[in-house]
Amino acid sequence: MFKSIKQIKSSPIGFITITRRNFCSKKDRSFTIKNVDDESKIKINNEISEVEKLRKKLLYQSKERGMLENDLLLGSFATLNIQKLTESQLRDYNLLLQQPDPDIFNWILKKTEVPEEFETEVLKLVQHHCKNDPLGYTRK
Repeated sequence: MFKSIKQIKSSPIGFITITRRNFCSKKDRSFTIKNVDDESKIKINNEISEVEKLRKKLLYQSKERGMLENDLLLGSFATLNIQKLTESQLRDYNLLLQQPDPDIFNWILKKTEVPEEFETEVLKLVQHHCKNDPLGYTRK
């Protein structure tokens, strides 16, 4: 009936066995938790919301840029702040990440003037983050 046992954990009420059913498709990879003591079953659905997908995408794109400088600055910002951003801020950040790396770098460091459409709260957060020694280097 079950394809394989994925994980066995000890809990206060006994051993919990997490298994995957044979007929699980790639789209619906849900797991069943079966408590050995009372035979109760709980189905866990591991689908991710659209906002969480966007957060993961933006985190990856922040760390994997074309310029090393942007990798470090945007990657450290995203690691610390991506979970705190609202959905509208995530959309603004997504729009910012679609721009060329040299433009983003110059806007963050205020070397060039930022176009009106990119003057958002998110850009201000990124600028503030980058101004405050995001990589932990001590300045002398």
